[in-house]
Amino acid sequence: MKVNNSDSIDFSIVIPVRNDSQRLDRCLSSLKLQRGRSELIVIDNASQDDSVTVATKCGATVLVYPDIRVGALRNRGTEVSTGRILAFVDSDHEVKEDWLEKAAEVLDSDSRILATGAFCLPPEDGTWVQTVWAIHRLRGPDRCEVDWLGSGNLFVRREAFERIGGFREDLIAAEDVDLCHRLRQLGGIIVCDKRIRNIHHGEPATLLAFIRKEYWRGSSGVKAWISQGFPLRDLPSLLWPLWHLVGGFVLAAIVIVAIVYMDTTWRTIAAIAMLAWLLPAILLSVRTCIVERRIASIPALAVLYFAYGLARAAALFR
Repeated sequence: MKVNNSDSIDFSIVIPVRNDSQRLDRCLSSLKLQRGRSELIVIDNASQDDSVTVATKCGATVLVYPDIRVGALRNRGTEVSTGRILAFVDSDHEVKEDWLEKAAEVLDSDSRILATGAFCLPPEDGTWVQTVWAIHRLRGPDRCEVDWLGSGNLFVRREAFERIGGFREDLIAAEDVDLCHRLRQLGGIIVCDKRIRNIHHGEPATLLAFIRKEYWRGSSGVKAWISQGFPLRDLPSLLWPLWHLVGGFVLAAIVIVAIVYMDTTWRTIAAIAMLAWLLPAILLSVRTCIVERRIASIPALAVLYFAYGLARAAALFR
């Protein structure tokens, strides 16, 4: 990475945290190993543990803002930053030693690229939920243009970030999806490059935790979609939970009728309805696992796709 000329990229690394001192320490330790010019900015959301102390000892600029949402936390961090590139990472992440270097290479390669990053890696000792869901999250080519990237591993050109006004502060979740949508409206592109390696230690470890997390992540999905002008390219992500919602109600009605009438025909209809309800998750799992050459993971990924649909369906009522 070029660091000694006018074309070099300076990074402001913005890290929101709340009661996560141990993982923050690991995150900051990995960031201190980065090559290139950078600054660390930690925005604490009124932690009751040692998060502020950990950040201060690491030499980070520390801001404390209680009772505001994560988009607002990141915005407060960018307001005191000085770098030309804003790098966003969360406290429960750990980056590889060439994290900044690889991001710089992508951004230097094309001025049309307004943001880059990658979908995060699971922990090396991850549970079946973490490792199987990574098949879905990490599918596709090593480098490609994407619609959005998560804010736990995201680099944005400052000029573009300021032009769109930063993160929306009224969204509970999906603020990164919304940000990327508005960046694309500027005419720029967003590039995912798997060389920008980032481990997410906070990925849900159990099926119940996965459902809870996707319920939270889906809480602002419809609101963001409406505010963006109903983009058709995002419609599939809304149809998936709607299918699980409507299918669940229809199946429940059929089962009730079958129980009331004790009729063989209705029992058969109920079985067919159950299969139809499950079929999209099964087919999507088969397709993903064949493409990624992970055939043995088809049943487990189908379970996660179905659980994802149920969680996102419930989030429609949040």
